[in-house]
Amino acid sequence: MTTFSVIMATYNRGRHILPSIQSVLSQTCRDFELLVVGDCCTDDTADVVRALASPQIRWLNLPERGGSQAFPNNAGIEMSCGRYIAYLGHDDIWAPDHLQALADLFGHSPQPDFVVSGAIFHGPRASNFRWVTGIFDESDTALRHFFPPSSFGHRRDVADRIGKWRHPKEITAPVDADFLLRAAGSGMNFVSTQRITVHKFAAGHRYLSYTSHTSDEQERMVRRMARPGYNGFLASELAKAKAAGAYMVVVHPDYGRYENGQVSSQNAMAKGVVRPDLRKLRQREVIKQDNSPKALDWFPLQAGGDWVLWVGCNPRPKLLVPFKYAGKARIRLDIRHPLREALTKLKLSVNGQLAVASLCNVRQEGNLWNAQATFETALRRDDHTILELHLTRLQRPAARNGIGVGDIEVSPLGWRSIVAKGARLLAKFRPTR
Repeated sequence: MTTFSVIMATYNRGRHILPSIQSVLSQTCRDFELLVVGDCCTDDTADVVRALASPQIRWLNLPERGGSQAFPNNAGIEMSCGRYIAYLGHDDIWAPDHLQALADLFGHSPQPDFVVSGAIFHGPRASNFRWVTGIFDESDTALRHFFPPSSFGHRRDVADRIGKWRHPKEITAPVDADFLLRAAGSGMNFVSTQRITVHKFAAGHRYLSYTSHTSDEQERMVRRMARPGYNGFLASELAKAKAAGAYMVVVHPDYGRYENGQVSSQNAMAKGVVRPDLRKLRQREVIKQDNSPKALDWFPLQAGGDWVLWVGCNPRPKLLVPFKYAGKARIRLDIRHPLREALTKLKLSVNGQLAVASLCNVRQEGNLWNAQATFETALRRDDHTILELHLTRLQRPAARNGIGVGDIEVSPLGWRSIVAKGARLLAKFRPTR
């Protein structure tokens, strides 16, 4: 019987799944099978996985999309052959000794139900954001603290004793938190490896991350682990987390205040799995901000009845434009900042293409400076357009709020908008009989 069945739930990650798979294939503990389970993938992920031609990898693509890791995880458990189940997110990275660290503790008597390894949540690049979790001494820590699935393994019979991973729309907690809390609440024993072997790049911390997959952060971590000085890097990250009060602070909120499926829906919106309806741009449109989750990119605050997005720790925050148009459009952002000198220019990219917005109408209102940032760009013909701001150090949060974004105005340019405007004028002044 195989020691570990490693389950990797995935959805349309394509070639960007490779660094995570490679971190499994590089494990010093070799007695494992890797079950890559697609949540009804419609891209080339199957071809990418099969091309690896590894006898340790099995691929399964579910026939219907469930919209959560719960469904692939349950399917993986059913097809598994291992004594222990481990999980790895399709965008997370294991250190080479991760499975061995779990195996060492599963070999103890009495045998634990769950073995948890230390994990670092890495924020977006250059965000200086990190959380550390999974380092503890008492088993009941699992009742209060969240551990990402990539950091833990459990005995195969756990799912028989507490039940399968649950449907996200039938529970208030996220599916992974629900699984852990049911296990901890039933009295199962949790132990920690006391060392960090997991690097988590949470999609939920990266606004609109599912609109365009990347793997540069994961590839950099794989290279870092292979270079001398990796242990020093870990020690530095741990010290920074402790100094910032970000060590063992990932605790469960009161999930009772949410409705069933609410947290799952909010996470899907933040990641861009679920997006606003895509509409054709026919005339000038104004996008009003709201208080929906924007991950670490933005946090919304209400001002005078309107919502304003204030930048979080990501120096490359994204914005979504829910209009399609076969031509150029003019986009105007209502921006604000506590410092006048922060509003001299605004660099950004539109669907990956660099752009520079001109700033005008700079004025002071109360303790803020307001301006309009205007630029012309092509919108996507059949998909949402993604704006990514390239913030200067002055525009990022420091002692005071960084940059804020209010209304976004989008206007069509070119002959299509002229024809549409002319048609509206003709209709307005057409004589009636």
